[in-house]
Amino acid sequence: MPARSRFMANVRFIGASTVRRFSGESSSVLEPAIFTLIGIADLLVFCPEGTAVISASTGTWSPIEKDVIAEIRALRALPGADSSAVLLKSPARIVHHFILASHGNVQLRMATIAKELGIEMRTLERTFTGEYKLTMAQYQVEVRLSFSRWMLSIFPPTKVGVVATTLGYNRVQDFNRFFKNHLHESPSEWSRKERAGIRSDKKRTSQD
Repeated sequence: MPARSRFMANVRFIGASTVRRFSGESSSVLEPAIFTLIGIADLLVFCPEGTAVISASTGTWSPIEKDVIAEIRALRALPGADSSAVLLKSPARIVHHFILASHGNVQLRMATIAKELGIEMRTLERTFTGEYKLTMAQYQVEVRLSFSRWMLSIFPPTKVGVVATTLGYNRVQDFNRFFKNHLHESPSEWSRKERAGIRSDKKRTSQD
């Protein structure tokens, strides 16, 4: 499934059960899902016009940002939402949701979401940090690393280039640098060792 289609499927996730989108097991970044579709809509009744602006530096939104903005506007337009009410219940949880749903995609800029939600970036950052004890950038990195580790450890192994593209990197070298900066090994080296360890564990289990 293309990366954008997979993202749109993820942001439509509904439920309160523990999210196990990556490997079937919960992790430190895979918290209980806090949204239902209507629940998100309840948080999006503010800023009815949509105030996101095109980036002055690139002249356009990234594909992942277009998807997020479209999803926010679609949710805001759901029947029953009071567009005249200026309610800012929990924009931090909305951001948390989109970071997780996009696997920490490097092209998803928090400033773009903030503008679409009609909230100052500093306010959003402060609210997010207060609720999750991490900055939005730190959480993006945490989710991105978690997803990339899973992708690199499965059988058959995922090509590093595919992982990089899924996470929004235009160049594999940039993903390699990101991964090595945090885990002190290249993605290929880490993947090889991880899969060797999994095979060894399986062999010991079968012998027992």
